[in-house]
Formats: sequence, C-alpha cells, structure tokens
Amino acid sequence: MKLIRWLTTALLLSCLMLYLVMGAAIAQTEQAPTSGSSKQAITPSPTHLKDPSPYTNSFWEKLERLREDRQLQELVEEDLEKSFTIRAQIQEEVDRAFSHTTSLLNVLLGVLTFLPVLAAVSVWFIRRSVITQILGETKKQLQEEVEKQFDQEIAAEMKQQAEAFKQEIEKLRDEFKDQLSQLKILVLDAQNEKDQIIQELSQITPSPIRETAPPETQQKIHALTQQLELLKSTNAQLSFTANDYVEQGKALYFEGRYEEAITFYDRAIQMEPENPRAWFGRGAALARMQQMEEAIAAYDRAIQIKPDSSEVWFGKGAALAKMQRLEEAISAYDKATQLKPDFFLAWFGKARCHSLQGNVESALESFQQAVSLNPEKSREVAKTDSSFDLLRNNDQFKQILEE
Repeated sequence: MKLIRWLTTALLLSCLMLYLVMGAAIAQTEQAPTSGSSKQAITPSPTHLKDPSPYTNSFWEKLERLREDRQLQELVEEDLEKSFTIRAQIQEEVDRAFSHTTSLLNVLLGVLTFLPVLAAVSVWFIRRSVITQILGETKKQLQEEVEKQFDQEIAAEMKQQAEAFKQEIEKLRDEFKDQLSQLKILVLDAQNEKDQIIQELSQITPSPIRETAPPETQQKIHALTQQLELLKSTNAQLSFTANDYVEQGKALYFEGRYEEAITFYDRAIQMEPENPRAWFGRGAALARMQQMEEAIAAYDRAIQIKPDSSEVWFGKGAALAKMQRLEEAISAYDKATQLKPDFFLAWFGKARCHSLQGNVESALESFQQAVSLNPEKSREVAKTDSSFDLLRNNDQFKQILEE
C-alpha cells in the first residue's frame, strides 16, 4: 500500500512538472519568434484585444507555433514517454499489489473458510467441556442428595431396627430370665439329687480296708453309681467337692474299677492336696493293682497329713506284708492297734506276720486277740489262710479255732 501511495504521488508530481514545463515553453514561445517567421515581434491587433472569446486568433496562432516548435514537441513526446513508463510501472506495481492483495484475500478466504469449522470445533469442545462440567456437578449434587437421602433412610431404618432389636432384646432377656430361673431350679434339683446320691454312697460304702462288701451292698453301690453318672451327663453344671470325688472313688473301688477310682482320688487331691482320705483311697486302689511302692508312698502322704488314722497305718502294714517286709508291717500294725485297740484286722494281720516269721507265741497271742474281737470272721479266714500253715499242728491254735 505504501508503494501504491508512492507511485500515485510520483505520477501526480510528474503531471505537475509536465504542466509547468508546458507553461514555461508557451511563455518562451511568446517571447521569441519561431524558426519559419520573422524576428520582429508580433504585435497584437486591436481586434484581438477586443475579442472577448477565450479562443482568440492569437491563441490559435500560439497553438500553431507550439505545434511547429520541434523542441517543444520533443519535450512533450519525452514527457509522454516518461508518462507511459511511469504508467507501466504504476500498472506493474498495481498488478503486483493486486496479486499480493489477491493472495492475502485467498488466505483470508481460506481462514474465513476454516474459521467456521474451527469455531464449530471450538464450540463443540467448549460445549462438551461445559456439558461435562455440568454433568459432573449435577452428578455430584445428585450423589450428595442420594447419599443424604440414603443416610436419612438408613438412619430411619437403623432407628426402626434398633427399636425392634431393643424390643427383641427385652423379650429375649425376659425369656432368658425365665429359662435361667428354670435352669437354676433344674441345677438346684440336680445338685440336691447329686448330694443325696453322694450321701447314700457314703453311708453304704465301707472303708477301702475291707476287701469285699456284701452282695446287696455292691448292687446298691452300682445302682447309685449309674444314677450319678446319668445325672452328670445331663447336667454339666453340677459342682463337686473334694469329698464328693472321694466318695465316688470309694464306690468305684468296690466295683473293681480301680483305675477310675484313682482318677477321682486325683481330682480330689487337685482340689485339696492335703485331703488324707483321698491319699488313703489312692493307696488302697494302687495296692489292689499290685503297685505296692506307689501305694506305700500314698499311705505315707496320708500319714503325714493325719498321723492318727488307724486305717492308714493298717493299709500301709498290709502293703508291706505283701512285699514280705514283715518287720515294717508288724510296726505299722502295732501303730494301728495302738490308735484303735479293737481293730481286729490289725491284730489278725499282725498274727499272720508273726506266723510267717515262725514266732509262734506272738502269732498265737495276736490271733487270740483278733478272735476275741471278731471270732467268726477271724476263724473263717484262718482256716484257709496259708500264712498260718506253721500253726496247723499247734494244739493251742487248734483249740482257738474250735472254741
């Protein structure tokens, strides 16, 4: 555009210069005569001055002289050529500017062509972004609203369930109280029944120093033992004392269930380590199982706890006698008879030990004491006891047996 302005300005200046040159040439022609005319000046005629028309004869004469002036014609022709050159340059610059403008217009048209597409794409992306944002916000709001409503519903449901659960708990609590009271009654009844069975066993079960019990007693012991086992199987809440376990051990001892009896004696010892009856019953059961060393150890433990028990001393004496430790057995029997002078089994055991030692006089004396305390039992056992074989031919022994 600057070039066009410059070319236009140059054209205008050239025209102005051409006009000035033509004006100067005309003025010169008017002052000097042309080559074909005379040198004297042309004097205007009065008619010319009087002619008011702008195109007077002198004008046409001047114009004619200008046409005949070669120099002026050359100048005009030169100016015309320059004018054509400038016009060509101007045309070329105009064409170039037009071409450049056309290119710019083409680019602009291309831009304007793609601009709607780009604008549409931009609008699409913007619309999508806006829609996504709106959807996100809407989703978030909906989610918050749903969560809020859900929380409210859950709170209401939980409150309702809590009320129902509370009522159910109250109902179950009442039922549990009823069942617990019934269970307590059942347990109490079972406990009372257990105590009654234990009491009956303690009354009919003899001491373990006895080797046997009457058949009717054994049957009664067996029935009570079965009843007690059934009661324990249906009432796991039953509680037992150490003495309860001792009585059960005694019952099992007379049923010949020595290992089970030892188990119950051990339970009693776990509850009461210083229970002499449990240690004594354990020693008697071990002696029945021919475990004499363990039996003597149990008897000694019972003696440490209760040294004034004649039955424990008798049990220890019997175990020592079976091990042929006759002197120790006699000492144990003596201790038993000192504690209980009418203890005929201790006298009878002492007589057996003396007889085995060959001490006839001491054997007859102890045997006589046993017979005086329990004549039927002493004589019955002595008739078949091999311990008295040394006294079979003794007249005094025979006399004691026959009396």
